[in-house]
Amino acid sequence: MKKMLFILVSMLCLLLSAGCGSDKQAATPAANKVLRVATSPASPPFELYLEEQKKFTGFDIDLINDLAQKMGYEKVEFINTPFDELLPGLNHKKYDIAINNFSKTKARSIDYAASDSYAKAAFSIVAKKGKNLKADINSLNGRKVAIKKGASAERVAKSFPGSIIVEYPENASALHAVETGEADYAICGNLTTAYYMTHTDDDNCLQVVGNSERQDDLVVYAEKGNEELIKKFNVALSDYKKSSEYKRLIKFYFGDIEKQS
Repeated sequence: MKKMLFILVSMLCLLLSAGCGSDKQAATPAANKVLRVATSPASPPFELYLEEQKKFTGFDIDLINDLAQKMGYEKVEFINTPFDELLPGLNHKKYDIAINNFSKTKARSIDYAASDSYAKAAFSIVAKKGKNLKADINSLNGRKVAIKKGASAERVAKSFPGSIIVEYPENASALHAVETGEADYAICGNLTTAYYMTHTDDDNCLQVVGNSERQDDLVVYAEKGNEELIKKFNVALSDYKKSSEYKRLIKFYFGDIEKQS
């Protein structure tokens, strides 16, 4: 009888133990499996939101989806965020990382953790055809120059001290301002500019009159102090950039990026 009682108690303990183990596994936060990514999806070809399909798309989006999988995440949750709120939201823990074809700058790196470069880009200076405008200090003096608010293009615009900088919410609206005559010039990323002129400039009225000599590293940002996440991202990125997947992604969106730089 005692022996039978011992066996029953032992079996009960095993069942309880197994039950506790199952609860512990079930309690693992689902958030650990999800990478929360903020972006402002109005900068094709980097990020765009397709309203009809309810889907984010673009180079940055495809890149993050591929890297998240390599980092061990089961899902990426994209959070549509105004451009000027993307980086401040990191330190308020609204999401894990922010991506929006960000150039790496000293100022940003003070307040946020930056990844390694996932691509390089320069800036194009755009004017309307037939205006005979040039990209030099004298030509831009007193002229309206359209840029995306908060973008690193401001640095290039300020290198022409006599120019009048006018900010727009998106690169597309800055370039459109040149089309309509609201601005004399626009300064935007060369890859974004090439995409816009190919897919949106139906009248073929824009032309690139100059490019910045400096190339910027494009990076993702995380909360300052979250170097562990950035390190994990960099490891995945390093392997990914050597892969045929990355080369296909570059070619699909930008063609021969080396010739465009």
